[in-house]
Amino acid sequence: MTGNYIELVFTVVGGEDFVSDILTNELAEIGFDSFDQNELGFRAYIPSHLFSEEKVQAAISDYKEQFTFAYEINLIPYKNWNEVWESNFKALTIKDELYIYADFHEKKEFPYQIKIHPKMAFGTGHHETTFQMAEVMLDIEFTDKRVLDMGCGTGILAILAHLKGAKHITAIDNDPIAAESCQENALLNNMNDATILCGDASNLKGMEFDIILANINRNILLNDMESYANCLVNDGLILFSGFYTEDLEMIKESAERNNMYYQHHQHKNNWVVAAFKKSVN
Repeated sequence: MTGNYIELVFTVVGGEDFVSDILTNELAEIGFDSFDQNELGFRAYIPSHLFSEEKVQAAISDYKEQFTFAYEINLIPYKNWNEVWESNFKALTIKDELYIYADFHEKKEFPYQIKIHPKMAFGTGHHETTFQMAEVMLDIEFTDKRVLDMGCGTGILAILAHLKGAKHITAIDNDPIAAESCQENALLNNMNDATILCGDASNLKGMEFDIILANINRNILLNDMESYANCLVNDGLILFSGFYTEDLEMIKESAERNNMYYQHHQHKNNWVVAAFKKSVN
């Protein structure tokens, strides 16, 4: 990764987590790729060449009358980015089965261990969506399955599927930095035969999967629902995340129009992970 980053330091009066979640979701829609929540609010990061304060103001304007918050803008030179990343990234344990860590953390013995290269802050497993996706995946059989990780980020979910015995992994992200990071982390975790692409749902034509992991956001999920259904085998499983509880009915309706039927879901801080199974009579 090269280039400078812009850091927005948000202070949320009252410190309610759901306010920070709403704002980070809006910022993610306009290119912010890294977030770090704290007691006062959160920090958000974007490559400096993609930053537009006008877009930030437009993204958060609807919430200014509902909530009280403020932010300041900082420039982080590239040479300091790893230091910022390391200070923010803490090792993570999920269900006493999965341990996600970096080079500078102590290695521990868990059934599944994923090492992340200290370059990126997004997709490290700490956000409720990635955390819950991994939780659900720990209870799914992946042995000899063909798996798609759509919106792979740093590749944590793809790597976990690999560790659980998947036959082949395809990981796709439309952010070239994320795709590069996924490639590096795949090699760190001996996932050497995965197909990792910088692209979108248009890359799925002609592919076929037993399990799809789609942790993106509501609008992209809805827009690409037909593409997911077309490449998911009959009786195949798909996990959706990246949306709020109030969006679940919308996701259900769109999925069922494409022969993918609701199985179960869970939520944490209003973020949802929902499982659907394809069934074509």
